[in-house]
Amino acid sequence: AMQGIDLEDSEKKMKQVKSMIQSMTFKERANPKLMNPSRKKRIAQGAGVDIAEVNKLVKQFEEMQKMMKQFGGSMKGKHGGFPGMGMGKNPFGRGGGFPF
Repeated sequence: AMQGIDLEDSEKKMKQVKSMIQSMTFKERANPKLMNPSRKKRIAQGAGVDIAEVNKLVKQFEEMQKMMKQFGGSMKGKHGGFPGMGMGKNPFGRGGGFPF
């Protein structure tokens, strides 16, 4: 067993993240900036989580997006994805939105 890692907890968190993303509309996934309090409430209810969890996910995503932009041209494939990942496709789906 791996020390220091609670696999059950990690798996539970991954399921929550997946549920939150699947509770979003396509437009919300493509552009998380559209999220207003009522949308976040709907997503939280749909995923069975607290609104704080939705806020945390959106914040993490936005920070990740900023980091990707900082890498800029050095890491971009043809469509803004990582080099060597299937013909330059963005691993996060179209338009840099959420992956599901």
